[in-house]
Amino acid sequence: MQIYRVDHLHLISPKIDDTRDWYCNVFGGKVTFNGNFKGKQVYYIDINGFNIILIEQMPDEEPMPAIIQTREGLDHFGFAVEDMDAAAEELKAKGVKFIVEPLQVRPGLKIAYVQGPDKVRIELSERT
Repeated sequence: MQIYRVDHLHLISPKIDDTRDWYCNVFGGKVTFNGNFKGKQVYYIDINGFNIILIEQMPDEEPMPAIIQTREGLDHFGFAVEDMDAAAEELKAKGVKFIVEPLQVRPGLKIAYVQGPDKVRIELSERT
């Protein structure tokens, strides 16, 4: 059987420069590629080995059909943190909005959710 591993997450953004800056400023991402694909601006952002590919949504592009925008698909993606309290303090100092404040959901697992640009939910997980 083939070995599968996560390669990247692909995000479409109408405000691509703002979105790029957010992921770089909030999570320490580094732009590893800046170019164009089919006439659209593209950035590759590396966040400690996790790759986010941002591609520009053109102003005249039709939004996805409403059925695709339901909560049936990808709900969120997550970052692991070593110290949830320190991460929450750092992110709040950067103005990041928490959807769910840090919460101990079971022994050994604390989670929180933050709001990213373009309606993306991001989970933070501390596993001990």
